Amino acid sequence: MKTIDWEALQKDARADGSLDAKVARSWGHRAKQEHLAVGAFTLIAHELAEVGCESVVLSLMTHAANDEVRHAEICARMSACLTHQSFAPTRYKGTPTVPMHPGEDAATRALLHVVEMCCLSETFTGVCMTELLARATHPVARAVVSSLLEDEIDHGKVGWAYLAERANDKTLGELSRHLPDLVERTMRAAMAPAEARPEDDDPAQERYAYLATTTIARLYKEAFSDVIARGFEHLGVDTGRARDRLRALGWS
Repeated sequence: MKTIDWEALQKDARADGSLDAKVARSWGHRAKQEHLAVGAFTLIAHELAEVGCESVVLSLMTHAANDEVRHAEICARMSACLTHQSFAPTRYKGTPTVPMHPGEDAATRALLHVVEMCCLSETFTGVCMTELLARATHPVARAVVSSLLEDEIDHGKVGWAYLAERANDKTLGELSRHLPDLVERTMRAAMAPAEARPEDDDPAQERYAYLATTTIARLYKEAFSDVIARGFEHLGVDTGRARDRLRALGWS
């Protein structure tokens, strides 16, 4: 990974009077979310170690937790630079609220957690990061997004690899029954802000890697329909009920 020139970013952000404070806040929020992802990946790695999976999947999943520690620091540094503050390492606290699917066995819980975290959340994130890279024009912001994007793509891929493993073993169980809830919960993080405060695209904000809420919602809709749903269907998972749920919510 190339060295990120934080000083240059801070200098340019200070001189750029068009920079909106919400851009910095968005990066601060992302830093906290990346920290929470450490706990999520740690839990999933523990579950996969318990129920068993291919060694490459377990290796990538444990590595993902380490990636998220680095991501949290990068995002926090980005936020600090955009608010013209000197960076001090932040000690984030907390673990994510993870649905534990009471009544399901350990193998099913592991599958549902991998699907929600990797096949859905990380795949959506990879799509949005790709769009951020296409729109960001500040060279340091582009370097930041690039440093995150490669990992996010890998985090999505490991989920699909595990899903393929379970499909080959014919142990997907009733995943299609659970899929509507998993999809709704994951997409709500993008759809709710767009519904509450729709935004127009703003090149001045995009310069520092910010996407309007409305754009993120559109990307989520397109990603599910054009990429994610097709991935599930390729592996024999019926997405009919998930698609019906999204239509009922007005998210398709």
